[in-house]
Amino acid sequence: MRNGCGFVVLRGLGLDELDDDQARLLYAGLGRQLGTVLPQNLRGERLYSVRDEGIRVEAEYGRTGVRFSKSSAAFDFHTDSPSRVAGHTPDVIGLLVLRTAKAGGESALVSGYALHNILREERPDILHRLYQPFWVDRRAELPPGEEPVLPVPVFTFDGQLTVRYLRFYITKGQEWKAEPLSGADVEALDAFEEVMRRPGVAMTLPMERGDLQLISNTFLLHSRTNYEDYAEPERKRHYLRLWLADRGA
Repeated sequence: MRNGCGFVVLRGLGLDELDDDQARLLYAGLGRQLGTVLPQNLRGERLYSVRDEGIRVEAEYGRTGVRFSKSSAAFDFHTDSPSRVAGHTPDVIGLLVLRTAKAGGESALVSGYALHNILREERPDILHRLYQPFWVDRRAELPPGEEPVLPVPVFTFDGQLTVRYLRFYITKGQEWKAEPLSGADVEALDAFEEVMRRPGVAMTLPMERGDLQLISNTFLLHSRTNYEDYAEPERKRHYLRLWLADRGA
């Protein structure tokens, strides 16, 4: 996952022959073969359900467990776990599709290398700011006794490029520190996002029941459109997420 395009989609896992518990067992076993499976919240869940639980992030933010993954809202390009819930940011994200939405919920990916190189060519004046830390809010899953914000740059380079980004958490973190984003900060972040939205820079990734998506959380950012769900609980959109660390991490 650290080389090449940074993602793979496996299809045809035959979920129609399994119930949800059997699918979870299969998925968990596969994850253990691929890396160290990390907990994703303070309860220690390693298989995390990505589904709408009625969370409204803007209205409820600041309460533990308030995440975009528990809503049906669109989720702009980001990487997972800048807050290091498990003490280690995941290297790979796995998503197994149990059920898709009635409409919407499309996924897309964009390469941090592509974004970095476009900015280096077109906006070297703002690129240096993205290598400097922003305060990132982590109150959605804050381990006891730890600081509610962390200093995290968008880009780092240590033999390879690493991207850490979630605009909402940056804004909230800067506000919590009583250091609202400056005009120069906003210009740098806006330029970063403008490049992401250009035609041909990102790619959509259609997902169907039984698909397993594995993506690098080191240099790829991912997004999701908003979606409309089915009324019946047993038909609602439901993905299972794994966070994986490379062996020895």
